[in-house]
Amino acid sequence: MANVIRKSLIFLPAVIFLVTSCASQKDIINLSRQLNALSRQTKKDGKGAEKSIRELKEAIEANEARHRETERILKEDQESLRLSLAQLGADLGGIGDNIQGLTGRVEELSHLLKSTIEEDTSKEDAMASQMKELSLVTEDLKLRIQSLENYVNSEIAAIEEKAALEKTSPTQEIGKNDSSAPQKKELTESEAYDRTLGYYKGGRYEKAIADFKGFLESYPESDLADNAHFWIGECLRALGKYEEAILAYQRVINGYPKGNKVPPAMLHQGFAFEKIKDKTTASLVFKKLVKQFPNTKEAEIARKRIGEM
Repeated sequence: MANVIRKSLIFLPAVIFLVTSCASQKDIINLSRQLNALSRQTKKDGKGAEKSIRELKEAIEANEARHRETERILKEDQESLRLSLAQLGADLGGIGDNIQGLTGRVEELSHLLKSTIEEDTSKEDAMASQMKELSLVTEDLKLRIQSLENYVNSEIAAIEEKAALEKTSPTQEIGKNDSSAPQKKELTESEAYDRTLGYYKGGRYEKAIADFKGFLESYPESDLADNAHFWIGECLRALGKYEEAILAYQRVINGYPKGNKVPPAMLHQGFAFEKIKDKTTASLVFKKLVKQFPNTKEAEIARKRIGEM
């Protein structure tokens, strides 16, 4: 723009000369004024152009400075980002190692916990089995103690009975040749039953079985017949003859359904089935007992047995 202005000023005199040679004085004055105005406007435009150029240069320089600053900042940011990514990669590697270590530890603890639970379960099962055996032993001991007590009582009763017979029997008279032996007392139904039961309670199971069978032959319609069949089953169970005991208990269940020995016969029949490893049938017997005689002590024991199966 400055070059244009300078060239205009160089040719300006020539233009004036050409004009003056062809125009009037008035026209020359007007032309001169126009030229002056044009010159002033040109100078003014030139100054404005120079100012615009300076402002443009300043803007360009400022923009370049901002660009350089932006590049510097971007470079720094890229370097920082690269370092951050590198650090993040290292951290992720460490985290991966820690996760792998924790995974191994979790697996180890899981295995330890599983082993502990299995061990505790085995101990609980063993304790439950021991408790069950102790319960059976306790029941057996109670029966044995009761049997001993009854045996002792029966022996005492027999001794007292013998003493009473000897006291009341006729004695041999002095000076007489003949003597009268004491008459053997005939046992009543109840006495025969009690004596045989004493054999069972004293542990003389074979003798008790034989005498109970004899009692049933002598008194087939006795009110104690169901008891006799039941005690035969008890003797057989005590001797380990569980199949025969099951049949004896069944005679009580089938032959005397309204008798008081049916609930214990069903319970002990279930015990006998357990002894021969037939838990399915034992469970069925226990369930039938609970259903038919729910309020008996035998039903309560049967419920516990069902829960332990």
